[in-house]
Amino acid sequence: MSEVKTEDRPDREASPEPATTAAEDNSPEMAAEDTVPEDTAPEDTAPEDEEGEVSEEGAEGAEGEADRPSLPWKQRFRIWRGRALAAFLRGLSRWLGRRHRETVQTTGRVIGRLAWWLSLRDKRRAKEHLEIAFPEKSASERRAIARESMIHQGVNLAEVLHLHHSDCREAEIWTDVEGWGHVKTLKKQGRPILILTGHCGNWELLAAIINCRRLDMAVVGRRLEEDGLHELLTATRERYGTKTIERGEAGSAKRLLGVLRDGGALGILIDQDIRGEGVFVPFFGRLAHTPVGGAKIALRQDAAVVPAFITRKPDGRHAARFLAPMDLPDDPEEATAAMTAMIEQQVRAVPEQWVWMHRRWRRRPPGE
Repeated sequence: MSEVKTEDRPDREASPEPATTAAEDNSPEMAAEDTVPEDTAPEDTAPEDEEGEVSEEGAEGAEGEADRPSLPWKQRFRIWRGRALAAFLRGLSRWLGRRHRETVQTTGRVIGRLAWWLSLRDKRRAKEHLEIAFPEKSASERRAIARESMIHQGVNLAEVLHLHHSDCREAEIWTDVEGWGHVKTLKKQGRPILILTGHCGNWELLAAIINCRRLDMAVVGRRLEEDGLHELLTATRERYGTKTIERGEAGSAKRLLGVLRDGGALGILIDQDIRGEGVFVPFFGRLAHTPVGGAKIALRQDAAVVPAFITRKPDGRHAARFLAPMDLPDDPEEATAAMTAMIEQQVRAVPEQWVWMHRRWRRRPPGE
């Protein structure tokens, strides 16, 4: 990978090539998704047709048909909007790729503040979800967390767009790493490894850091409806050695298991309500539908589950922590609950760096 050189950055030594082996979702959004292969994902949520948005099924096949008058205007508008967004982000990525970290993060904060004022639905949802999670906090405290969360996601976006033109050396410069020895020990032992994380901090940067250290981590993700956005995201991941296995594609389950058997790792994010097999486990004191595939694979393959989280620090740098492998119960539902509790612990510690606009408690248990 060639180093980006511009007048906006000081010259530095050429960085080592990142690993280009199988890796990451899944975000991010690192991340990872379903493991067999419908349920362990970072950013893929169930469609929200009830609010007038086009479902995944409705959008499939629509690409290339935007000019057909038979398509509903909302669907045509969604396609055109996706293409325009992809073009804008590609241009913004080229500009951010030549900027220092401070400029990148300042740009992200501007994007996040704009999103706070313009995304009324996401703002409302974030406030509602924070009321569920932190009923003991005042309305003003919850509003402040919701606002900072939106700004944080804007900074995440800017950083990921910058990473598209960066390299492992710069990613490592941005990030302090603690606890990597747990992973190295497991690799020496030949144990299959699952990296457990959530949509905390900049999960895509965490994936890059992991594969820059040559763990060969793979993730599973749903293909984005807009080809341009999908190609931008997957190309950024691949730049750091992270391969995305598309959820539902032919042979995906076999490929996932092959990654583990070949000495690689899987990244799993189980803190979103996505389509696929799941169980209801507590999250902030309320049952939430949670992917169970990660727990099943861990138990069937005797894989070590290593919790890993990344946090953006006040000075703009990042801190990535790798914890000791979890001692999971033998029951997949109980194991999923234990993994979810680990993610909740991280979210409670830094609530402003989680995705509160996501409808985490959307589906309810039968009878509730």
